[in-house]
Amino acid sequence: MNLSNKTKIRKMIFALSFMMVISVPLLSVNRENGAISYDENRYLAKRPSLWDEDGQISRTFAADFENWINDNIGLRPLFVKANAKLQYHVFGNLSAAGSGSSDYYLGPHGEFNYAEKDMLRDYQHKNLYSQEQLDELSSAYEKIRETLEKRGIRYYYMQCRDKHSIYPEQFMTSVFQYGDCSLVDQVMADLKANTGVKVVDTTEVLCEGKKDGDTFGKYTDPSHWTERGAYLAYRSLMEALNAPEGNYRVLETSDYTLTLKDQGTTLFGGIHEADMQEDFLINDPKAVEDDMETTPLEGTGHRIFTCEEADNDEVVLIIGDSYVENYILDDLAESFHKTIFVWGDYSSHFMEFIDLYEPTIVINENAERCSYRFPMIVDVAQKMEDEYGSF
Repeated sequence: MNLSNKTKIRKMIFALSFMMVISVPLLSVNRENGAISYDENRYLAKRPSLWDEDGQISRTFAADFENWINDNIGLRPLFVKANAKLQYHVFGNLSAAGSGSSDYYLGPHGEFNYAEKDMLRDYQHKNLYSQEQLDELSSAYEKIRETLEKRGIRYYYMQCRDKHSIYPEQFMTSVFQYGDCSLVDQVMADLKANTGVKVVDTTEVLCEGKKDGDTFGKYTDPSHWTERGAYLAYRSLMEALNAPEGNYRVLETSDYTLTLKDQGTTLFGGIHEADMQEDFLINDPKAVEDDMETTPLEGTGHRIFTCEEADNDEVVLIIGDSYVENYILDDLAESFHKTIFVWGDYSSHFMEFIDLYEPTIVINENAERCSYRFPMIVDVAQKMEDEYGSF
């Protein structure tokens, strides 16, 4: 075989190989319409239609097709993971999913941080309240406290802190703070000074707890505390509930099986760093969950626990978020006859919850990043004012 023929054969093999390589992604394109990408935690673009809702040729077909093929072309998950790991391990960046933006950032030594846009403003102290706003909010909480106490209901406000307030040394050094006081600092100080609301502020216990273990992990889910941090916050809440003469059961560390587990979270693209943290498992739980016991208000969601072995008839209603639900709700349920949890985003139904569940104790819990609920509290108090009159 002469050199010319060999060259032709090599070119033919190269051309066929090239065609096969570019055909694989097309042949293996995802055929499920609107599938979920678990790597990116989002829905993929749906298959485009040539016709719009009016039966006319769609003017957005070209753009829709481009979005669909970009999201669904074969082998895409492999390239997504490969790019994410390249960005992380080589360039020290976290890739973003879908929209091109990410709420996860790396700290000065590679720590995982979670910071939505509003959380960045919160960290920078750019969302502070005026004194008039603080007065209005404190007055609202005081109105709620007074209204409930007239019904014989004890009222508590629990403020959970996000990682950036407890571990500012792990936050991004490129984000600058202005002053020493945050919005939550303002609200806590005003509530403690100007109302009779029983405030459970987790700041000190979480900061002090850092000496003996992580209250927020370096690579653990940065949007929540560790189970060690949660336990310390639980103890702080129970101390407040037992003051001055309460005798509710408080779980000790001996009531748990404690094991070290890799609690490191997995971020977009499969990025994972091991983070050995304590796992708290109640040894002999007595509380039983029964979602069907009480019909909740439509669309609000609820969880109900009953503990027949509790030595009291207390009905505890917690209006809060994942800091309680995912970490300490089962612990609290061990101490009371009935424990009910509903999401704080439905605070506008506050008095409906009271009428429906008839609690003896109400705990308003709020994550630091959920300051958008403060205006809801003002609205709730105004509804109480309209119904029950001034204090």
